[in-house]
Amino acid sequence: MKKVLITGASGFIGQHLARYVRGIGWDVRCLVRPTSNTSAFASDDFELAEGTLSDPESLRKAVEGVDIVFHLAGVTKALRKKTLWDVNESGSKMLAQACAESANPPTLVAVSSLAAGGPLVNLQPGEDVPQRYKIGRYRVRRESDRNAPVSNYGRSKLAGEQAITAFADQLPISIVRPPIVIGPGDRDGFEMFRVIASMSVHLVPGWWPSLFSVIHVEDLVQTLTTVACHGERCSPQTGCLDNANDVPSDQYGQGVYFVSDPTAVTYAELGKMVGQAIGKTKVRCIQVPPRIVRATALVNQGISYLRRRPHILGIDKSREATATGWACDPGKLIRAGDLRLSNDLQTRLNQTALWYREHGWL
Repeated sequence: MKKVLITGASGFIGQHLARYVRGIGWDVRCLVRPTSNTSAFASDDFELAEGTLSDPESLRKAVEGVDIVFHLAGVTKALRKKTLWDVNESGSKMLAQACAESANPPTLVAVSSLAAGGPLVNLQPGEDVPQRYKIGRYRVRRESDRNAPVSNYGRSKLAGEQAITAFADQLPISIVRPPIVIGPGDRDGFEMFRVIASMSVHLVPGWWPSLFSVIHVEDLVQTLTTVACHGERCSPQTGCLDNANDVPSDQYGQGVYFVSDPTAVTYAELGKMVGQAIGKTKVRCIQVPPRIVRATALVNQGISYLRRRPHILGIDKSREATATGWACDPGKLIRAGDLRLSNDLQTRLNQTALWYREHGWL
């Protein structure tokens, strides 16, 4: 029986992962901050370790005696750019160092983000890409593509990946980059469901159609455990691909995985699928010019500073919202047999909408 540590266990993905791995018989230790809501771990099924990514001693104690570390803790939005790097880069480095210094270094699976890789990639002449994975002059992103994050968040997550993979010669490391994650308890994704349910309107940033990838949280956590057990591992060069031109091409993206539903959809199509999930026969998709997105983000940023709380659509997130699209190719996981989806995307959206309804969110 394996023993695992989960950082960020009190978050949306972390709670699902903790329940899943406990359900398959593994012992679970959760790293939680003193201020974390631990009500989801009230039973004796979970061991709590109090600590933070800025406290090396608490990290050393937390990783002691575990076989696998799932690193989910991070910051997605912040009032100050420095906060993103303090947590996503420096905190990740401290965790990896604690793992490396352990008497028996555990396998470290770091959950990053598609934002670290970047948006859609320019389609090259003659490039063979399945029709479902290209739109206009762009195609979905693969692990072997050069990283090109467009936001401070994405750059901080990439910096965290590079900080972690610097220890790849001292412990087994894999990086998993999910796109949009949906599922029960997701508050960020709920906004799309709420707006469509209340107004039958779906706001689509930009004038152009683009592709987006989605993964259900249950499919994500199952994939994380599979990668932890027998996934490809990073090399020390994995985190240096953007800085070294002499890295062999077969090492590009080594130990890095994009995980998503194989169906890539436009953002307008996603809105209509959400509408179908909540019983809306007609959803009006309104395209929002990039300048309006940026202006709205600027206003939100000002309000955020007054309230001392970052907004989901601040200036940094507007850079992602107005990019060419966010879709990835999960082919690497599929070819390895490590991505086994039991339901299609529409079914997963239906299940998510049902949970929101049953819990009074809709």
